[in-house]
Amino acid sequence: MTKQELVGFFQTKMNLIQLSYASLILWSYEDTPAFFEELHGALDTEVKVFPDAVSLVRDTASMRIASEELYQSSYRSAVKELFPLTKLYCHQTGQLKDLKSQPWFQFWRILRNCWSHDMVFNLNPDEKSQLPLTWSGVTLNETINGKPLTHGVCSYQKLYELLQTVQKYVQRELA
Repeated sequence: MTKQELVGFFQTKMNLIQLSYASLILWSYEDTPAFFEELHGALDTEVKVFPDAVSLVRDTASMRIASEELYQSSYRSAVKELFPLTKLYCHQTGQLKDLKSQPWFQFWRILRNCWSHDMVFNLNPDEKSQLPLTWSGVTLNETINGKPLTHGVCSYQKLYELLQTVQKYVQRELA
């Protein structure tokens, strides 16, 4: 993998988060479902891969849940997938020691493991030995062990800030 490919992976994931956020906003407007139904109705039959999409869009509760899940899944994929890709690139280029020395590395590692394993903090002995960890005003300590990741523990805003921090590190610091 090249640095440019890694930078591209980061940009794609950040774009996905922003797109899913834009979707949350668009679907919160009352007239969006009617607008969608009109556009969907104008499509050729061959293009309508999901003909039942209109019924989903009409169901306010289902759309709210689906939109929120889309937003959450964009973060899940970014946190889960970018961590091993960054680690692999640093391993391949002899920069792993520097990556592991970053103040956010262990914080990201623990969050990545939580997102990868049922959204519950199941701290292994190595992770426990790193605690407490504080990054950007968010502290992870042993009290999180066995508990689910909630917005109160680490907000989407903080996750986005973390991803931006790592993205800048990849762009500016890695060879």
